[in-house]
Amino acid sequence: MIRTKVDALWFKCCSAYHLQLFPASQTVSKLVALQDMIERECDGPLLRVPAQGLHMTVVTLLNAASQLSTSNDEVWSLKGKGWQETIERSLSATFPFDICFREVAASEAAIFLMAQEPPELRRLRSTISAAVSFEDWRPKPPRIGHITLFRFSAEEWLSMPNIDAGLLPIEFKVETLQLVKERRYPSVEVDMLGELPFRGASMS
Repeated sequence: MIRTKVDALWFKCCSAYHLQLFPASQTVSKLVALQDMIERECDGPLLRVPAQGLHMTVVTLLNAASQLSTSNDEVWSLKGKGWQETIERSLSATFPFDICFREVAASEAAIFLMAQEPPELRRLRSTISAAVSFEDWRPKPPRIGHITLFRFSAEEWLSMPNIDAGLLPIEFKVETLQLVKERRYPSVEVDMLGELPFRGASMS
């Protein structure tokens, strides 16, 4: 069992900048079916991530809870162009890759879908994180691929339900990433700053 933690940022307005993957509609439908099953089987204090907010974060460039000497928007106005150029160069040198989410896991903060980190994703995160910094801030991306399905509204003990084997795995090819400004957490309202393709990917 896991002791859940209240998400203090849930649905609050914010200003954060991320490189994220928003899955195609067919994949979103599978994720929603998985959320439906968990919601039926789990009586915990679940906060369901809306379909439009389902995403995988590749790198958080400036997070919603940052405590810098100036605002995230001001930092982006100073650094954003250079950071975006670094991201675009990194993606142009990386071919599209497959990612396979095989497991649902839980932490004190969330229930999430988890995949092993493909080598291409690991290298991309490392390259971008090394180039992005401001004062003492530097990205610290996770070492997995994950899509958050639920966060929590209260502190309670949570037992994870058994997951219907027919709902997993969820697999797809990653061909483009989205550079976004997050306006309402957790990425349920974003401004699209760029639709960035990998090397050889079709933008059609």
